[in-house]
Amino acid sequence: MKRKHKHYLVLTIIFTFILFSLGIAVRYIIDPVGLNNKFHTGLFKDTALAYRTQKFIELNEFKPNTIILGGSRVHYMNPQDVKKYTKDRVYNLGFPFGTLEEQYYFLKYSLEHFEIKNVIIGLNLYPFSEKLPNNNSDFDKELFEDGFTFTKQIKHYLEVPLFKYLRYVLTTDLKEPFYKDGAITAYQEQMTLSEPKKPRWEASLSGYKTKYKDYLVWGDTNLNYFKKMVELCKEHNVNLKVFTTAIHTSQLKILEEVNKMDIYYKWKYEIAKITPYWDFMYENSISNDEEKYIDSSHIKQEYLYLYLARIFNDANTNVPEDFGRFVPKK
Repeated sequence: MKRKHKHYLVLTIIFTFILFSLGIAVRYIIDPVGLNNKFHTGLFKDTALAYRTQKFIELNEFKPNTIILGGSRVHYMNPQDVKKYTKDRVYNLGFPFGTLEEQYYFLKYSLEHFEIKNVIIGLNLYPFSEKLPNNNSDFDKELFEDGFTFTKQIKHYLEVPLFKYLRYVLTTDLKEPFYKDGAITAYQEQMTLSEPKKPRWEASLSGYKTKYKDYLVWGDTNLNYFKKMVELCKEHNVNLKVFTTAIHTSQLKILEEVNKMDIYYKWKYEIAKITPYWDFMYENSISNDEEKYIDSSHIKQEYLYLYLARIFNDANTNVPEDFGRFVPKK
């Protein structure tokens, strides 16, 4: 009898292992995020399910010479617009809800593993806060030390929400990639703009009001990450361009409403103590023009070349005179 029980136990273990392996194999073949790209199933790859991991994998395949760092506002920046000035391989390392800690580790890894010549950093105010909401991202510092190991691959394919992914891609008419060279494509932007404007703007303003009111607290933690990023660029002798990202004037009014303008000014002053930069986050003709924005936070991709024309001193491109102020190091 005991032998029979033992036999059943062994069969159960073997059967469970086969099911587990089959589940991993199916997820590997479907590859929802697009990490291995070994099988062409015709399904849309949803990078948003694991932004940080996907960009780490793609970064190592791409091997850039120029990287763009920042949050979702620089995530829209087209690498081809940057390539006009740098004449090399450009990869966009912008992340939605990107933190300075993430940017520091991606920068450090890039400088140590690739021939980086140019680094462009777009700064936003709230990632410098001492208090940040949990962005539930897949950021993993061990990736930069160990790489995408077999164990991490198993973990990734187990955790990716396969059924949620399939439900989305099989019921949505998606015709073009949402991302290219790390950046959000014009196709994805048009998908966003096709949604009703009023709720999009209201959600943006409401979300930032909560961020500024409940989370914007001055501290040195994230400022120190930025300091280390600037120091790394000096050590590796790269051409560093830093700028603050523009916002619609309505967001400046929210900062006033929640009494956080003191942090806004202190932030700009502290950056200037670390490095010279171009400032675009103030009231100007672009910040007042609602038609140039996706919502209160994001300039449309077609206008992001204005940043580059200014920071690369492009005299052949027409940029509004009041858009962009150079702030020297103090």
